[in-house]
Amino acid sequence: MNYFFDTSALVKYYHHESGSEAVAGIIDLSENDVWILDIARVEFLSALHRRFRDRELSENELNDAIDGFVESLAAFHIEETGASVIQEAENLIKQYGKTDGLRTLDALHLAAFNLLAGDSWVFVSSDNRLCSVVEKLGYATINPLNT
Repeated sequence: MNYFFDTSALVKYYHHESGSEAVAGIIDLSENDVWILDIARVEFLSALHRRFRDRELSENELNDAIDGFVESLAAFHIEETGASVIQEAENLIKQYGKTDGLRTLDALHLAAFNLLAGDSWVFVSSDNRLCSVVEKLGYATINPLNT
């Protein structure tokens, strides 16, 4: 099974918080293929550093989470943010930006997913708004906060 993670869900694997168990249940199954967009690497670092600044993580926890993420990258499929992803993100913003509030980085993750996904793919995000747009496109979603 193929699961495409946006950063809001992916970070839960490396920092214990609400939804972490659901994310671990997907990532830890060896028969599952985990896909991310390359920009998730930068977003991930930003999200963890925000948690550190907000005192949700100690410096040791921050470093352990970053080390764990770097180690996991070899097992993930990483999609590049190329011209086709950018064009698809623009199309998605034009279609869902006004009515559904689709935002830039969410549109990029969704664009990559939309270009890759087959019928059995699942989009994993902790963002209800993004999940709603994914479902409008006809795909299955998992929001680890709702499981």
